[in-house]
Amino acid sequence: MSRGLGDVYKRQIHQGKDRVGKPSVYTMELSDESDGTRKLMALAPAIESVLTKGGLLLVDGIEKELHPALVEFIVAKFQSRKTNPNGAQIVFTTHNSDLLDMELLRKDQLYFVDKNSEGVSELYSISDFSAHATESIRKGYLLGKYGATPNIEIEEL
Repeated sequence: MSRGLGDVYKRQIHQGKDRVGKPSVYTMELSDESDGTRKLMALAPAIESVLTKGGLLLVDGIEKELHPALVEFIVAKFQSRKTNPNGAQIVFTTHNSDLLDMELLRKDQLYFVDKNSEGVSELYSISDFSAHATESIRKGYLLGKYGATPNIEIEEL
């Protein structure tokens, strides 16, 4: 019985310890892994490919099921000339306001989407605002300075 390439990715190898504390190797079905591990396994080949060859990677909801530190690590790989020698780009959506960090991203890399009064989504850059370099973009965003925050009416719930 032959195995296809896809079968290789269905099992994961983990290092651990057996009952007496001796180092051991265990295999685990991908379907038994956490949602975050499965998401990373789905994204990793595309990330590696675009970083190696150059190009564009689109990711909707990058923070979904991934640890915040892992998301920052992925974004930082695209920001580094060492890990991104061919100028690949990642365009992603997120609801993680921790990514509004000027040490991770530049102002010209941050865009917001907000619905206008007619319910039409509008895209605009943080550069459209006169934010100082030392200003906390995250804090201003959470305070509603830049829009793109949910308009929640308690009565509507």
